[in-house]
Amino acid sequence: MLLSNLKKSIAGTRSENNFLRQLAVGLLVVNGALVVGLLSQDTVVTIVPPAMTEQAWVDSNAASDTYTEAWALYVANVVGNVNPQTATMIRSTLEPLLSNDIYQDVINAVEEQVAQIRQDRVVIKFEAKEVLREKQNANKFFVVGRTVMTGPNGRPVRSNTTYEVELEIRNYKPTITYLTTYSGRPKTEDVLRRDKASNEAKQRMGAAQDAK
Repeated sequence: MLLSNLKKSIAGTRSENNFLRQLAVGLLVVNGALVVGLLSQDTVVTIVPPAMTEQAWVDSNAASDTYTEAWALYVANVVGNVNPQTATMIRSTLEPLLSNDIYQDVINAVEEQVAQIRQDRVVIKFEAKEVLREKQNANKFFVVGRTVMTGPNGRPVRSNTTYEVELEIRNYKPTITYLTTYSGRPKTEDVLRRDKASNEAKQRMGAAQDAK
């Protein structure tokens, strides 16, 4: 009787050990798959960019809308608010953000602007009113606002200004790939398309009148 119970106990123990070994192997496979999956994913970093009070996120090649919009606004404010004392700060601020493709062109333009501001003793202030995103290009932003330029005579000159900023996230860092400014409203793809169609219509009308 005791021998029979002992055999059953040993058989049960072996069966349980086999089950536990199979379970352990299964858990190792699952854990390995989880590790591979985690290693293959980009790390998402939660941060608060310049001029932002709300939380945003960024990974190696993408970011939340609030994050990229905040950087576009930051760049426009840096370039748009200048006086002879702070002019040199523009270059040092922009340099780490510029793409290699546009680096030299932007730096040259900044140096020319700085020299002109110092020579004319001009103070430029920009107040942003809104930030728009290009519908056809999620990386392009239009920072629209009001510029006030004041010279030595103290008489301000006001104008509507748009800063066009295109930026990408590269290795967790915002990178400016295009930067320009002009007077008036933003030149979005829709606006450029309408202007082109209007100019073509005027040219056709002019050609028709000339042919008469």
